[in-house]
Amino acid sequence: MSHIHELKLSELPQDDFIELRLLLAEREKVVKAINLFAATAENKNYLPAQVLKTTLHHNKIIMAALSKQLKQIEKSVDTLIKRNDVFNHQDELLQSIPGVGRQTSIMFIAYTQAFTLFKTYHQFACFAGVAPFEYSSGSSVRGKTKVSPLANKKIKTALNMAALTAKKYDPQLKLYYDKKVAAGKNKMLVLNAIRCKLISRAFAVINRNTPFVNTLKAVA
Repeated sequence: MSHIHELKLSELPQDDFIELRLLLAEREKVVKAINLFAATAENKNYLPAQVLKTTLHHNKIIMAALSKQLKQIEKSVDTLIKRNDVFNHQDELLQSIPGVGRQTSIMFIAYTQAFTLFKTYHQFACFAGVAPFEYSSGSSVRGKTKVSPLANKKIKTALNMAALTAKKYDPQLKLYYDKKVAAGKNKMLVLNAIRCKLISRAFAVINRNTPFVNTLKAVA
């Protein structure tokens, strides 16, 4: 109670943010359902074809319906992004970053509330569970840096895919990755550093209000 004066009242997000998050949640359900039905086909090498025939036939019909619904949800997301000027502009800026595709861009917009919920990229990195923290006890006991298990798993997964893509196609990050791994750094730690770099770039392009510029290419 002595700190109640420091309490800040939260505000409900605008309808567009609520709708965007809801659509993302529904999309995730449909994608998971498609993957679950698709997994049945993995048994084709272990069970007689005649036994699986009927089940796979039904699965095919269900997956076709789910895929159609997935396209409808993604179309609704596109409509929402385009009708909101802030969403649309930020989406264009974010997708200028190598490795950041449409889904990652939308995740950024949805979970930062168009970059209004977090003051710094490091705060969002903590929220996403990719910011490294050093373990220490007193002045003598120190352990390896670790990320917190308390994280938004959806964003962390999206960032992981974005980091893998960036590592492959962005010359600057590819050079960074290869250099660190060659120096003996753990590959997953280096990949996590790339996740943090992508978050940093996202906040930078939004704060500058200009698309991403690859400085390595500019120098070349």
